[in-house]
Amino acid sequence: MIPARKNRFLDALFYAYLRRKLAARFQGVHLRGGERLAALPAGRPVIAFANHTNWWDLLMLFRLTREIPKACHGMMEEQHLRKYPFLRAIGGFSVDLDDPRGAALGLRYALRLLRDPANLVWIFPQGRLCTPYEAIEVRPGLPFLARHAPEAVLLPVAFRYEFFRDDLPVALISVGAPLEGAPAAAACADALARAAAGLEEAARARDLSGFVPLLRPRLSINKKWEWTVRAATGRLAGFDPAN
Repeated sequence: MIPARKNRFLDALFYAYLRRKLAARFQGVHLRGGERLAALPAGRPVIAFANHTNWWDLLMLFRLTREIPKACHGMMEEQHLRKYPFLRAIGGFSVDLDDPRGAALGLRYALRLLRDPANLVWIFPQGRLCTPYEAIEVRPGLPFLARHAPEAVLLPVAFRYEFFRDDLPVALISVGAPLEGAPAAAACADALARAAAGLEEAARARDLSGFVPLLRPRLSINKKWEWTVRAATGRLAGFDPAN
């Protein structure tokens, strides 16, 4: 398996790239439950598990590392980590889902990381890309880690991407209530499904109350035009940046 090789310089460089990338592609990135990240216990490791619907999820995980008082590592499919080896510098390590021995090596490496209470390990427990409309099913890897690292806190995190009233989508992130002990796969799936359902409800209502922006919202095309007109006519005092 391919271990992580964290590098502070490359981590900072990739984060600078990420900020520009998110600002170019999203109207906003909004987090709910961020206080649960800040409240993670210093004396216990963390297994954070998230739904996986598209390519952006990995970058959102990396954005969240700036909100987490832990050294973050992430489990990735070996074929992808071989293709993008620079991700080792931000904590990526491999698991081979097509080979039982390779999968076992990746899980054992994760358990070694979880011996240190300063560490957090990210995992996509579905093991593949899934649509947000599929029922969430958790593969055996997450319950295995929970059983063999009983001191770890399990933290469900859900992502959703929606178009509201603007020309760019918004990214919604919800941190669910932590789980204790060694919950079974069904309990982990249920916790993740509840977090995802809360995002679906917020998206349907287009209601961002309770969310904190991680990315300063951009002006949409029509709002840029409105701002220009108001600025030219001296009426900026009544400008509302939201559609």
